[in-house]
Amino acid sequence: MLQLFDQPLQASAAFLALLSTVILCRRVLRVLLDYFTTDVCYVPKPTGAHWLWGHELEPSQRRPGEVYARWFDGHGSVVRISSAFKHDDILVVADPGILSHIFIKRPYAYPKSSLFRSMFLRLAGKGLIWAEGEDHKRMRSTLNGVFGPERLKDMYEDVKACSDRMTSALVNYVTSHGGDTVVQIPEWSTNVTLDVIGRVGFGHDFGCGETLEAKTLSKAWTEMVELNMSKAGKKAPIVLRAFPIINLLPIPALRAQGAINSIIRVLGERLFVKEEQDPKSVTGKDLLSTLSKLCSSNHDTTILKDELLDHVRRHMAGHETTAVTLSLMLLTLARNPAIQTKLRKELLEFPTEPTYDDFATKLPYLDAVIKEGIRMFPAGPSTERIAVEDDVVPLRQSIKTPGGKVLTSLRIRKGQIILVPTILINRDNAVWGDGWTFRPERWLESDGLPPPSETTQGWSQTLTFLQGPRMCIGHRLVILELKVLISSLIKTFVLHDTDAAIEHTFSVTLQTKPVGEEHVSLPLRLSLVQQ
Repeated sequence: MLQLFDQPLQASAAFLALLSTVILCRRVLRVLLDYFTTDVCYVPKPTGAHWLWGHELEPSQRRPGEVYARWFDGHGSVVRISSAFKHDDILVVADPGILSHIFIKRPYAYPKSSLFRSMFLRLAGKGLIWAEGEDHKRMRSTLNGVFGPERLKDMYEDVKACSDRMTSALVNYVTSHGGDTVVQIPEWSTNVTLDVIGRVGFGHDFGCGETLEAKTLSKAWTEMVELNMSKAGKKAPIVLRAFPIINLLPIPALRAQGAINSIIRVLGERLFVKEEQDPKSVTGKDLLSTLSKLCSSNHDTTILKDELLDHVRRHMAGHETTAVTLSLMLLTLARNPAIQTKLRKELLEFPTEPTYDDFATKLPYLDAVIKEGIRMFPAGPSTERIAVEDDVVPLRQSIKTPGGKVLTSLRIRKGQIILVPTILINRDNAVWGDGWTFRPERWLESDGLPPPSETTQGWSQTLTFLQGPRMCIGHRLVILELKVLISSLIKTFVLHDTDAAIEHTFSVTLQTKPVGEEHVSLPLRLSLVQQ
């Protein structure tokens, strides 16, 4: 009788032995291949990798950027980390030489990784942020005119109108609660930035978040963010990278991203049909009007309706990133009353209501506060690229191998994943000195900024908007929004920290939540400025 059980047990043991041998041989072959075809094996590697998750899970379990800071402090500006499920190692880079190479010199040889492209596809379709190569070049050329400097001035009145409406609504709310009360800032930030993109992008009024479509979109976004904020949600991107086929499964967090896409598409369809039925109405300078005219023209830049709707979805979904940065800046001003007071003094002493040109050139401390906020709080704390071919990337900071050889460049192979921790690059103490401190004065001091050779070539030496051809096309509008909104709020309210235990976390974008909980929250106490 025992022999009947011995046979399957022996077969199982033989199979496991064979499997172990195959895995071992694969690892040996990979090590040999790495030695002769790439220099990645020489890049220093942190200790403490988890047996299943490698190093991938750890950054999401700490304050955004904290783990990357420890790795770079200990090993330099390029580190190699173990990926989950024993997949190939990932390069994590802050070296300006590599960043310039992959974002400026050869941007289309380093597209977004499949993990990020899949997420953007679910959220906003095949728009500019998803596109690569020739498609991206064509789309960028089409949209440059919509968000160029010459159009920004036309957007100012709409931005100002949205800001005034939000401030007025907040005044009424605070006044009705005795002139001093606590508000959930993310709700107000999201409503006003959605208002702005509605008006400047599509000639559409979201009613400061009061319309049904605005409430539906806000609810779907919050649900999606909170699903991705959970413990399972933090592991989901790691599993998706290892097993891309999971993207096809009806997982709640993925369905939530798709729900936002569907809501925005329905609205985009309605706006498109409205203009299509009344061609005379297509006279505005907003995104939808411009694209509708291109869509119906016979020029070489003609775009298809589906592509137009993807652009609409992309830019409408983009309001959330501005809202995140705005909320975090308001929290920081509440926690730094001296900075808040200095900013209010500049704004209140300005002799007239600032114009577009005044915001651009005549409010230096406001400009410094905005730059510092954009540096400290990039809504997207990281991004990823993947090499589509073998390449050699330059190093600004050389690497010394165990054998004593000094590397000034790295050979990498096709398929190499490169993780770029934006938030750490913007805050790196080795570059900025006190990079984790909110200090607007650095932008006003003659020697307050690091040498350009030590930083990226992005906007104001930061990587918040990326750099090169993939730089955020709407970055000028974001800066204008933040200046107008911060100015209006600081002149009207005193911001107070509630001392609530709030932590930063990453969930699609940078978010705030109560310590130990999994829902978006950022309470601030507002009181009216005494005139």
